[in-house]
Amino acid sequence: MILMPNVRVKAAGVVLWLAFACAGFGSVLQARELQTGGIAGSVVAAEDGRPVSGALVTIEGSNLVAVTDVVGRFEIGNLPTGPTVLIVLAPGFVDLLVPSVPVTADMTASLTIELEVTPNFLERVQVTASKAPLSIGEVAAQADIVDRSTFEERGDQSLTSAISHVPGVVVSTMAGSFESVMLRGLPRDGNEFTSTLLLVDGVPQTDSRNSSRVINLPITDASSIEVIRGPNSALYGRTAIGGSINVRTADPTPEHQTGFDLTGGGFGMLKGVAKVSGPLADWGGYYVSASSERNSGFYKGPFDFTVDETALFAKVTFVPDAKSFGSVSVNRVISDQSLPTNEPIVNGQFLSDLSPEFDRLSDLNVPGPNYHQSEGRVTANYTRQFSDAVRMVNVFGHRQIQYKFIDSGDITGAPFDLASNTLTMYPFDMQTDEDIFYEELRFELEPNLGFLRGLEPSVIAGGSYEHTTGFGAGNLMYTDANTFGWPLNYLNPVHPAKSDWEFFRFGGNDYSVGITGLFGQLSIEPTNRLILTAGGRYDRLALDNRLTFRDGQPVVKDTFDAFSPKVSAVFQLLPDDVDAVVNAYAQYSQAFLPPRRPSGLRPGDDEIKLNPEDIDNYEVGLKGSWLGGDVSFELAYFRMTRDGIVHSVRQGPFFVPTNAGEHKYRGIETGINWSATPQVSVYANGAFYHNRFGTFLIESSRGNTVLTGNRLPIAPDRIINAGAVIMPAPDINIRLDVKYVGDVMVDQGNTFELSPYTLFDAAVSWHLGATRVTLSAHNLLNEEYYWSGDTSLAESADPGAPRQILLTTSFNFR
Repeated sequence: MILMPNVRVKAAGVVLWLAFACAGFGSVLQARELQTGGIAGSVVAAEDGRPVSGALVTIEGSNLVAVTDVVGRFEIGNLPTGPTVLIVLAPGFVDLLVPSVPVTADMTASLTIELEVTPNFLERVQVTASKAPLSIGEVAAQADIVDRSTFEERGDQSLTSAISHVPGVVVSTMAGSFESVMLRGLPRDGNEFTSTLLLVDGVPQTDSRNSSRVINLPITDASSIEVIRGPNSALYGRTAIGGSINVRTADPTPEHQTGFDLTGGGFGMLKGVAKVSGPLADWGGYYVSASSERNSGFYKGPFDFTVDETALFAKVTFVPDAKSFGSVSVNRVISDQSLPTNEPIVNGQFLSDLSPEFDRLSDLNVPGPNYHQSEGRVTANYTRQFSDAVRMVNVFGHRQIQYKFIDSGDITGAPFDLASNTLTMYPFDMQTDEDIFYEELRFELEPNLGFLRGLEPSVIAGGSYEHTTGFGAGNLMYTDANTFGWPLNYLNPVHPAKSDWEFFRFGGNDYSVGITGLFGQLSIEPTNRLILTAGGRYDRLALDNRLTFRDGQPVVKDTFDAFSPKVSAVFQLLPDDVDAVVNAYAQYSQAFLPPRRPSGLRPGDDEIKLNPEDIDNYEVGLKGSWLGGDVSFELAYFRMTRDGIVHSVRQGPFFVPTNAGEHKYRGIETGINWSATPQVSVYANGAFYHNRFGTFLIESSRGNTVLTGNRLPIAPDRIINAGAVIMPAPDINIRLDVKYVGDVMVDQGNTFELSPYTLFDAAVSWHLGATRVTLSAHNLLNEEYYWSGDTSLAESADPGAPRQILLTTSFNFR
């Protein structure tokens, strides 16, 4: 095992630890002499009390050892009476010696052991990059972990804000609500998370549009958020291009706890959270939470603007026998909210510049709520240990989603008439319902035999099947048959009476998509300083769509195949006796995006053969730590090509879609963290990209559009983050964060540029016993900025949120 001299967390070590962890309160090895007492307890993280599973608890000077189960509990029996010393080891935590634990005859001593998170970031353990626990230092990619304590102390209220300071992250929001995270400068393609894979406890949250929508995805119930930058279709398939984000939900606590959070402040925010957690007899634990939020947004206008969100979450962990463990979680989220209009761009200028009476934060939409989203989510994980070298993991997910737009005029544009102060609004309603099933079965092996003997091999082999069924339909509402919209005075908006609306029905798509995936990965260690990994995944997608609004309800079908290989190497540059760790890595990977979505299939499409987009990525990097982990750094360089992007080209008298577009990406990502003293730590990171259209010619009946060499829309060339954490007293935590995002082109034609912006955030947390009070300010200097826009015609841009100050009071009773 290389890279982490103090913690062995690669496959062999992890399998052994998890084998122990399966056994209820942990495996117990009996001593040979007569023993008359015992020790039982829990191992938790000192920062937030979460259970630490898989921790080794050893009696000093003996071979007696137990491993904590999935709720952090352990027990060792038949110990000699008198004081006993415990040694506790866990991946990602500082080793701990617990002296003088009293052992009394015929009794079991009870204690709670708190472990500190390791200061060495390379020793932190993630699961997203490899589907199995692996230290960050051994991952051939740039990886980040955002802990619950971090986003609680910053006062973050959403997934996007919690990870906004990860290197290279850009948050893009459309219509004030539809948030997306873009990694490595990949542009937003209308929907959210189209190039970034979102997972919850390892289950993809992708819908039939090859995207994920995170409205009301609460982080209240997250224990951590893992971010892996770079493609990983070799394990996960579609959309894992710019990177992967995995929300790992909270596990039950080893002891009964009750908590309440109350948040209030700017934008009329009022939010409440209640949660309970604890053990269930000797076989598992429970975690239950409920939250409700209401706010009035930051938009201005004559109409009320409201956002109402509720969420329920429940999780049960279980250990049915000595060789298996698992969890089942249920999540229900509901959101009803107004949607704002964006700021119009007229003749290359913001409307607020052309008409100062118009406020850039004006909302002109039809009075809401304009959008309803509900989602039910069931997730199950089950692990069975067949032997020290063979483990089976089963993952199941089911989601029931409804996206519903209600009389929404959030889209505005030309024609404009500045003389009469009018623009054109394009209202619509639309409802989409989907049922999504996901099933994955994989085996994690250590075949230390034959030609692999002595190479510490680890193998992952498995398959997944995802099946989505859905129906979508809607109406365009209009009063002007020429524009299919209606004119609206932007200084004094008055919408036509509903009795005057005309309707044009669209959609009626009854569709499904089935995705079968087979994947495998082999890692070996030819030397104690080198890890080589090779793997790949084969995906087959079968799509169909019944057009129920057309005569005869025709059915259109299509299929696609894709193979995504990946090879990598990680090498420890410095010997073990040096007080520093520097690891170099290199990787090549391919990823893909489906060329079509099922609801978009039309008659004749099955005669036009399209292939999935092909993404090739070459990457090299360094990551290291120094001074016992007080200083850590990272550096990566990548070149990526996205080929086969679908657009129209001329074939004789016709214009047909074909795989002819190309994007080219290259960039450098770097960062450093320094714990200057136990009370002060600072960080800085930067991402510098050069992302452009490659060969890209769109041909249509209206003329040709040449995009070759243009900047990609909403893709900044520079993103810089910096910040500090200061603890002036043991119970006080001060966080300062700053984010700079460079200028971007709004549209693919590069006709309108959004200026760079800098955001300052600050937060102060005070802990007193069971109470924590956090005062946070986001966009403290009230910077005016825009974070997205109309990428097709540059007719509008989305204003970013102004300053928001929040006060959160949390109570946690044990």
